[in-house]
Amino acid sequence: MTVSPTSSLGASVNGASVPQASSASSSAGGSAGASQTGLNSLNENDFMQLLVTQLQNQDPMNPVDNTQMLAQLAQFSALEEMTQVAQTDAQVLGAVQGLESEMNLLLAHSLIGAKVTVQDQSGSQVQGTVSSVTMNQGSPQVVVNGTSYPLTQVVGMS
Repeated sequence: MTVSPTSSLGASVNGASVPQASSASSSAGGSAGASQTGLNSLNENDFMQLLVTQLQNQDPMNPVDNTQMLAQLAQFSALEEMTQVAQTDAQVLGAVQGLESEMNLLLAHSLIGAKVTVQDQSGSQVQGTVSSVTMNQGSPQVVVNGTSYPLTQVVGMS
């Protein structure tokens, strides 16, 4: 038997009923706060239970081929590795976004006292000196002539 994303977990293996995987199980790496059900919740233990159940209930006159078992193990290992890579990518992306936020704050702070040109919401350019920096929803804003502008609206410095 090959375990595939389209196969049912409640199916029978060579005539024996295979128990449904628990939805409380976590994925191979598990991500905090993620709600997982069905096939997304299978972990190594669930896979091994399915494999043991398959071996226990196979037809002794027609046993499962060893190459099929090895193929299933290889597929599961590859899936586990891809899950770990995806989790690592998410961690790297979070770190890069945090670094970007810190760099923008440092840039905005370095503009205090500088004469800048900003483009307001109507498209007009406003010139003035940056008097302070504020944060609005995690993004730094420069205060020019008493009005806050997002850092992205700074179009020039002198």
